[in-house]
Amino acid sequence: MIRELEQFNRRHALFGRGDRIIVAVSGGADSVCLLELLYELAEKWELSLFVLHVHHGIRGEEADGDARFVEELAEERHIPFRLVKADVPAEAGRRGCSEEEAGRCLRYEALEQYRWEMEADRIAVAHHQDDQAETVLFHLFRGSGPRGLAGIPVRRGVIIRPLLFASRAGIQEYLERRGIAWRQDATNRELIYARNRIRHQIMPAAQEYINAEAGKHIAQAAEKLAGWRAYIERQGREAYSRCVTRERCRLSLKTELFLREDPVIQAEILGQIFAGMIEGARDVGQVHYDQIRNLFSAPAGKRIDLPGGLCAEKLYDGIRFRERENGGEEEPVCVVCRIPSEHIVERGGIVWRFVLEMKKREDLTEEITQKDYTKLFDYDMIKDSLMIRSPQREDYFVMDGAGRRKRLSRYYIDRKVPRSERPAQLVVAEGDHVLWALPDRISETYKITDNTERVLVITKERIP
Repeated sequence: MIRELEQFNRRHALFGRGDRIIVAVSGGADSVCLLELLYELAEKWELSLFVLHVHHGIRGEEADGDARFVEELAEERHIPFRLVKADVPAEAGRRGCSEEEAGRCLRYEALEQYRWEMEADRIAVAHHQDDQAETVLFHLFRGSGPRGLAGIPVRRGVIIRPLLFASRAGIQEYLERRGIAWRQDATNRELIYARNRIRHQIMPAAQEYINAEAGKHIAQAAEKLAGWRAYIERQGREAYSRCVTRERCRLSLKTELFLREDPVIQAEILGQIFAGMIEGARDVGQVHYDQIRNLFSAPAGKRIDLPGGLCAEKLYDGIRFRERENGGEEEPVCVVCRIPSEHIVERGGIVWRFVLEMKKREDLTEEITQKDYTKLFDYDMIKDSLMIRSPQREDYFVMDGAGRRKRLSRYYIDRKVPRSERPAQLVVAEGDHVLWALPDRISETYKITDNTERVLVITKERIP
């Protein structure tokens, strides 16, 4: 088995000469075997080993015995040992997850903490070939796609799994041949856990009635799928960079570019969006991929809620992904303006200064008329108070000299302003009549003409 481990290591580059490795040891056959193999290779590879055992705060005296067993195992080999005690049931309640999930999270957190303190290079965990087969079947039965069917990765960051080449039977045979004891966890035989049903009922049936090496073949298929997945991920990252843009905490997916991609790459782009915005892409399923695809043919402004507090909104040229608002839309703005006056208005996280003043037509300079952040209006056409405010349902423009009107909402549609962003827009209005919809549209009624004598000059500037 030593030779097989070295061959597996050469193929996957799991650890190198002189590495410092944290070994997760539960006391079961697989983790005891992992420790023993690495211990036998330690001198040849100049490895520094450290053992960590997590006591989950359940199973009472049996768990206490596991901790003592692992500590003695480490002491016999003169390997530094750390025991971490955790209250998994309480942690499961706090995190709102199962005890199994809480225990897994606590183990990896403890391993990473120990690695950081020991300045170690790797964390070795003892998943083996049968674990791989059971995981693939578990994912398959739950409706997972290719990502889940690739199973447990041989390596993810600093976490390595040197025993994925070995079967459970082979591990136990190795330990028995060398006279090395291990601990039995009674919960591994409880059929209330779905994975245990796969282990003790489904896999034995497959091996007896279909193929004796069913577990090995499933694990080998997962390894091939993992290679294909790595290739698809690389292609997906390249496509992602073409199709997705980021602005603050928002991602925008461009329709035209996205739909040019192969459906396999489209799914990978969406998967990378989910992975980047939802921790662990938790609770994301095929239904959410389908919802996004359907959103491309929906009208602009259509919004769907996604797991993890995320939402997706249809834009005119794509889809925007962002966090759902906790506090709702911004409060409407309404500032009544005298002339002359100056006002500070904040909208969408941007602060603007507005200056309103009246000038005689002959006093206008060419410099003023050419500024794109200054608008000129016929002062004598204004009959009521002006307001700088948020858009309202009845707002309109006058489009031409004949007095034809156009609703402000129609203007926003033509300008492809997403519905979600419209409440954050600003207008200068007299009643429902919009003089100026920032940044550029002004009403025909208030435009200066050859007969204009007094001019309202409104200047806006962004305050850093």
